Amino acid sequence: MKKLLISACVAAALAGCGGSAPTAQQSPRAMARMGNLAAARSATSPDTPADAGSERVAQGGAPGSKALANGKMVLAYYSGYTNNYSSLTKYYANVNAVAIDFWNITPAGAVVGNGDPTPTNAITFLKSKGIAIYGCISNVSDTSPDGWDPAVSHAVTGAKRAATVANLVSFAKTNGFAGINIDFEAVDQADRKNLSDFAAALATALHAQGMKLIMTVPAFSATDENDIHNLAFDLQALGQAADYIQVMTYDETIPAWDAGPVAGSDWMENALDYATSKAPAAKVLNGIPAYGYDWIGEGDGSQLYWRNVPALLTKYGVTPKYDNNVNAISFSYTVGGRKHTVWNENARSVTLKTSLVSAYGLAGTSIYAFGMEDASFWSAVNAGLNK
Repeated sequence: MKKLLISACVAAALAGCGGSAPTAQQSPRAMARMGNLAAARSATSPDTPADAGSERVAQGGAPGSKALANGKMVLAYYSGYTNNYSSLTKYYANVNAVAIDFWNITPAGAVVGNGDPTPTNAITFLKSKGIAIYGCISNVSDTSPDGWDPAVSHAVTGAKRAATVANLVSFAKTNGFAGINIDFEAVDQADRKNLSDFAAALATALHAQGMKLIMTVPAFSATDENDIHNLAFDLQALGQAADYIQVMTYDETIPAWDAGPVAGSDWMENALDYATSKAPAAKVLNGIPAYGYDWIGEGDGSQLYWRNVPALLTKYGVTPKYDNNVNAISFSYTVGGRKHTVWNENARSVTLKTSLVSAYGLAGTSIYAFGMEDASFWSAVNAGLNK
């Protein structure tokens, strides 16, 4: 749904009326979504400080949200970030699945480490808590200047497909994982059918062993589905094959570009509109970032974790602005005569974006990533999932 329509309908909802658009033009899903957006936006008044919340978060007891109790997936990524293990052991009760992001695939289809030590402590901990583990597999290689290697995805989805599928199933089974999360990026557009056929073959093989497949895909909409970076991802075919489609609704803006929102709600909703038009909503996960970026200028940005934002605000005595158009915060500060511009999330924006799980009838949500967040982040996640 386009941003202008959403804005008009939310404004009408906040005003206490149904809006001027004919009801026949709005599907039940769209009307429910707008109701949730209105509730999320009105939950925090414009005068509320745009910093992290302080609600109590589940830490080892009962599930932190109704979403878990109702069988929704709350997936968090475990990558090589500082404090990842500490966050996992504190906040594990807020998730029911974790993607361990420490493995790559070779052109021959062999599963290899990504250079970091295998996080055996995290795997052991998750198994002790009965939390589903998905081995996250990437097409990253040392020979590609960008890391993501289209030559690798071309080989393993094509000529080496059978060997790759066999190796991935063996890898997941040997490690006692719930399944595999395929995170292939920069896939050549010519490999669109190969990627779909690969997903179908891998899903069939995993299902035969009682395991599941998550396919991670970029966030895009009908306006850019034929973009060179998106064309390889046939969401209809992937949605038929995989158990879950994890839409990366983060990194709308990256450090290599000019400053902007990292996960604008308008951009996120357009991507979800498209994804759920192609794949069953009950298979789709929307991604929520626990980070933003800090830019000095165009092409000169760095990652800023959620947990580090409050200290930065205090240090420089700044108050962030909440942008109602994209539902994100931004602020500026100056160091050594150089102006910094920050875009990030706060409790209000995360609550709103996780409420889209209910609004769209999604399978659940995915969080990137352990180690970037604090208790207030999980409180906001749960507040949105409980809507």
